[in-house]
Amino acid sequence: MAGDAGDSPFRFGEAIPAGTVLERPTPAWFTPDVPVEPPIPFAHVVLEITGRYVVVDKPHFLPATTNGRIVRETVQTRLRVELDNPDIVPLHRLDRLTAGALLCSADPETRAAYQSLFQRREVTKTYLARVVGEPLVGEEWTTIDLPMRKISGERVVQVAVGGVPTRTRIRRTGDRLVELQPVTGHTHQLRALLAHLGCPIVGDDTYPVDTGLDLADFSTPLGLVATRLQLVDPVDGRFRGWRSTHLP
Repeated sequence: MAGDAGDSPFRFGEAIPAGTVLERPTPAWFTPDVPVEPPIPFAHVVLEITGRYVVVDKPHFLPATTNGRIVRETVQTRLRVELDNPDIVPLHRLDRLTAGALLCSADPETRAAYQSLFQRREVTKTYLARVVGEPLVGEEWTTIDLPMRKISGERVVQVAVGGVPTRTRIRRTGDRLVELQPVTGHTHQLRALLAHLGCPIVGDDTYPVDTGLDLADFSTPLGLVATRLQLVDPVDGRFRGWRSTHLP
C-alpha cells in the first residue's frame, strides 16, 4: 500500500472524512514496473542507525528515492534490502546530484513525528557549495527571499514574480565557497538561487543552462553537499546532529 511505503499520508484501512481536501494527488496503491537498471557505482555510508531512523551519507548521483526512472538504485531500496526493513523512507528531499546527510524513517509508528519537524521547519539543514565566479555575499549570514516557479514538463525552476516564496540564509566561507541554510524547501532552491546571483554551482547541468539529462554520466559531480543536519528528536527530546564527510 502507498501508505505503508511512505508514498501516502494515510495508512491502510484509515477512514478519510468526507470533504477532506488533499494538498496534492495522493496515491492509494503504488506498484510501478521496474525496468532494468545499470548499477550506480557509488555507495552510501550509514552514519547512525536506530529502531526509529537511519541516517546515511549519500553520495553524488545516487537518488534518495525513486524518481520514476530509477527504482532499484536508490538509497531507499538499498537500505530496505540491506537492513531487511521495507518500512524505510527518506524524510526529506536530497537531489540525485547532491551528496550529504540524509535522514530516513525506519519505523511507521514514529514517522509522522519526524515528518512534522520538517513541515514546521524545525530542522536545520546546512549546505556547502563551490561556485563559479565570486559570490556577492559577505561572511555574515544574509537572508534572501525569492519567488520560484516550477514549470510543468521542464527541469529548470524559474525565479519569477508570482512564484512560490522561498527563503535561504547564505554566507561566504572561502574562495568561491558559500554556506547555505534553506528555510523553505522548494525544488532546486539552492541551485536556482545561486544561478540567479550569477554564481552557479560547479558541475550544475541545469543552471544556468540546461545541458540535458544523462543518468549514466558520472563524470562531473555537482559541487553541492548537505554538510550538516540538526534537530531536536521529537521522541526523546534530545538534540541530534549529523555531518557529511563529503566535500564539494
